[in-house]
Amino acid sequence: MSPGDEARPAVPVRAGFIAAYTLAQIGAFVSFMPLFQVLLPLKAEAIDAAGKAVLLSQVAFFGALTASVANLLAGAVSDRTTSRFGRRRPWMLVGALGTTAAYVLIMRASTPGALVAGVVLFQLTFNLMFSALIAVMPDRVPDAQKGRVAAFLSLGNPIGTLAGAVLIGGILVSEGMRYLAISAVLLLTLAPFVIGLNDRPLARDARPPFRLGEFLAGLWVDPRAHPDFAFAWVGRFLVLITLSLVQSYMLYYLQDVLGFSRLFPGHKAEEGLAILTMVATASNVAMALIGGILSDRLKRRKLFAAGAALTIAVAMLIFSMTPSWPVMLGAYLLLGCGSGCFYAVDIALVTQVLPSQKDAGKDLGVLNLANTLPQALAPVLAIWSLGPTHLDFRTFFIAAALLATAGGLAILPIRGVR
Repeated sequence: MSPGDEARPAVPVRAGFIAAYTLAQIGAFVSFMPLFQVLLPLKAEAIDAAGKAVLLSQVAFFGALTASVANLLAGAVSDRTTSRFGRRRPWMLVGALGTTAAYVLIMRASTPGALVAGVVLFQLTFNLMFSALIAVMPDRVPDAQKGRVAAFLSLGNPIGTLAGAVLIGGILVSEGMRYLAISAVLLLTLAPFVIGLNDRPLARDARPPFRLGEFLAGLWVDPRAHPDFAFAWVGRFLVLITLSLVQSYMLYYLQDVLGFSRLFPGHKAEEGLAILTMVATASNVAMALIGGILSDRLKRRKLFAAGAALTIAVAMLIFSMTPSWPVMLGAYLLLGCGSGCFYAVDIALVTQVLPSQKDAGKDLGVLNLANTLPQALAPVLAIWSLGPTHLDFRTFFIAAALLATAGGLAILPIRGVR
């Protein structure tokens, strides 16, 4: 992105904006993370106990493909929206309401096909909302504040995951109450940001024309013309495959390999996942704030992002060792450090290497393929690495470690950001 881009924001954002933006981000992750960490694995097990890993992989694969398309289209649509309510606000609202409808379909699913349909609807509507939410970052936040704002936004992942794990894995036991809870959290946390956002309407004569052929051609960002964007994309893609593997299959690891219910009679694996999530959240939040703020002050992003990716790789190697509860606790603490710092600094880094400010929504949609495609590839990799028994988690975690390492190394060649 050219430093002289006239659309680049210059007015600093205030604390109230950051607080509302952070709350909305947390709400989005509360609605998202428990679904993929707990609710979908449990639903897959309820529909097909013997083939739960395969069914979960199928559901995740089709959902991720849908998310990839939805992200691209949603970014382009919001870039061109001329509503008097703004470019981003209408799609946040429509997407949030559609997401709650998708929860109903998922909850009522009793066949593999119905579960896939529910997840496809969820990915369509959630990404419609989330792409508009993320596009506010380049719309409103100047470069000098990106690290700090990104640090707070990155709290959405650990706090959302923690809140979801505690609610879904511990406090709430009724399926209906679980889905009602994540729906209510999404709507209530998004509302203050949507209502208070200064989302300037786009004048009709300033709207970029939409031609399908040009749009499809524009999805290809030439790595020779924009190498920094390409390196950032590859780095995020590889690291997020690793995190997708852990998020989707850790419940089955606790059930079938660690034997959590045997170690702690009377307690379910969901409760163990909630405990691990609480451990990771403490280190995640701390390292997100430290990494984001220090990357602003030192004006360095690459060192923090690459170091965080390598920290995640070490955590994966620890997971691959002989399973024990103390080892799991330590590895999750380390995983929280790595993922917290990575999410915080990577958000700031990638918004500084976008090819164009005026097409930020579209470019973020392309970048978000590095978020959604890992969700499609992770199930394929999981089925391969877990082997015929679906229990070879040692190979599973070693493969994840190699991916995270490669992701960290891919960030280092970026030149436009230190």
